[in-house]
Amino acid sequence: MQIHFFSTLSSTMDKARELARNNAPHFSVVVAEEQVKGRGRLNRVWLSDKGGLWFTVILRPILPPNLAFQVNFCASLSIAKILKGKYGLDVSVKWPNDILIRDKELVNSNEIFTNKKIAGLLSEMETSGDKVAFINIGIGINVNNDVNNSTKIERLKATSIRNILNKDISKMDLLSSFLDEFEKQIVAIESESISCIALIEEWKQMTSTIGKKVRIETFDGFYEGIAIDVEQTGALLIRDDFGTEKSIIYGDCFYK
Repeated sequence: MQIHFFSTLSSTMDKARELARNNAPHFSVVVAEEQVKGRGRLNRVWLSDKGGLWFTVILRPILPPNLAFQVNFCASLSIAKILKGKYGLDVSVKWPNDILIRDKELVNSNEIFTNKKIAGLLSEMETSGDKVAFINIGIGINVNNDVNNSTKIERLKATSIRNILNKDISKMDLLSSFLDEFEKQIVAIESESISCIALIEEWKQMTSTIGKKVRIETFDGFYEGIAIDVEQTGALLIRDDFGTEKSIIYGDCFYK
């Protein structure tokens, strides 16, 4: 495993793509202290100040392109497992690639619980013929950045580990724990010791999306309805107010 550290990058995804196209080996990692042009799904801006953990993992999995979506589920599941098991955080996965944490707030002298974003993922894949050339998984985790005091982030929608635990944690320890867990997951799907069905079922045990009223934004429009399942293909199945069901393979999901 090769880990490349940088103080500042436009984005770790940009650097990882450059390295991947120049034959960087499987499980190379690009880490930046700060990204000045970080991005999320649908080309949304991802604010990446110092204190957060911003990195991209370069993968060359032994998988056909039509099964490459499993890598995303492995990544989000690995993050959730580490945040929950290692740090005791009450996290859930949100389709397709966000990690939320249940946070308590005081509003008009009343305690309320909300789901706030603590991490997000972005994936890019290039193929060569009928094979995967590489998959890059970009990950941003709000770790020691003080989201509550940031004027750049919508405070009601995001938080950080520091804001929850009231202390800093080692970003490198978190990164190491994630990479160990993620590598186990990738080996499991490559060797088929865990099936696609089993992987999705395990992911669904940690999701807060199923049962929620959602709005899914895609490049060509939006869809609204109740999220009723995540299918074997990784698609989200929603049912609208008229009872019509639709499978959505890619988009940004918002709880309503």
